[in-house]
Amino acid sequence: MINRDHNPSGPNTMFSRNFKLMTLNMGISRFGVSSFNLMIIWVLLYETHSPFLSGLGDGILSLPLFFSFIFGALIDKSSRKKEIAIWSGVARAVSLFTIFLGFYVNNVMLIVVSIYTSGFLIGLTSDILNSVRASWTKKFLSEEQYKSGSSIQQTVSSMAEGAGYIASGLLLVFGFLESFISMFVIFIISLVPLLIMRVEESTEGKSAMESIIEGLKFIRENKAIMQVMVIALLGNMIFGMAGILFTSLVQIHFKISPIYVSIIFFIFIVGMVIGAMFSRNVKGKVGNIAIGLYAIMSISLMSISILNNIFLIIVPALVIGFVIGIINVVLNTAILKLLPETMMARIQGAFNTFSLAATFISGMVGGILIQLTSATESFLIIGILIIAITPLWLLFRELASIRI
Repeated sequence: MINRDHNPSGPNTMFSRNFKLMTLNMGISRFGVSSFNLMIIWVLLYETHSPFLSGLGDGILSLPLFFSFIFGALIDKSSRKKEIAIWSGVARAVSLFTIFLGFYVNNVMLIVVSIYTSGFLIGLTSDILNSVRASWTKKFLSEEQYKSGSSIQQTVSSMAEGAGYIASGLLLVFGFLESFISMFVIFIISLVPLLIMRVEESTEGKSAMESIIEGLKFIRENKAIMQVMVIALLGNMIFGMAGILFTSLVQIHFKISPIYVSIIFFIFIVGMVIGAMFSRNVKGKVGNIAIGLYAIMSISLMSISILNNIFLIIVPALVIGFVIGIINVVLNTAILKLLPETMMARIQGAFNTFSLAATFISGMVGGILIQLTSATESFLIIGILIIAITPLWLLFRELASIRI
């Protein structure tokens, strides 16, 4: 039987219709989630004047990632991935009504609780959508298209994030409630590509528990996958603080408009887009590439601690984004090389559970770090932490030796 979703031809062949629609859905969704993320950090910091509570709001989006491995196992065995994705998108949009209620009552405590509630639900449904897309990515790409397809996805994702950050800053100027209503509209629009996709699904015929056990066994027996998870855990723990750090830098340190937070994040994302596009030309061993990039990133982070002009911060923000754009493509290409299609959702779920879930903690840690030191000194500490984890690439030989 011919798999119509899979494109068996070379890297220069046009990508399938389903891959394009999936990428479009991912872009619109990422635009909405990035806008929402920056909005809740700013609103919580404005309403509560607490970096800790604001950081907790940032992290609440990542709390559902603790359940990602279970979601991934269920999605891998499901023959109704499209339906799951559509209903998750609907639930994500509807969850914003809790915030509408908070602003309607106009009570600070209710606003905070409603933001946390909606943030959790949006994080939960976004996590499910990510697992579905992980399974579909392997299905829609040929092996020769892994790097080019990953580059396109990272580019679209980064551009959408940048646009989302810009939009959030502009919308916040016009009003908090109006900003969240706009997010509802965006999440509804993101459903359109899913509705017109035509995907032939298959199921493994295994129970959920068998699927989970098989996934855990695969991870345990594959050192390179374990090593990627450790790198992702540490990386997300550190960079998960970016939202609260940059927001505090603008609102508390410089005491200026939220538009400047959007500008910084937009420049950061521009760097990611350029890095993702440039990554197509990057070749060599994963470890050698990563060590050099980590050094550049560390220096850029530490430089922010001594810059007293908001516009000068644009330069290191651009460089950091560029480096992360390359690293994302490099690691994603390595993962696609290591995993079979039937494991994609489970392993994506495992990455979320054991690695990306660190961003839930990092938001709070970032808030505490700011309260104990300052917004500027926190960047110096993060730069030092990057230096501290760089030697891991010398120890993780299985991952470091993979050529892309």
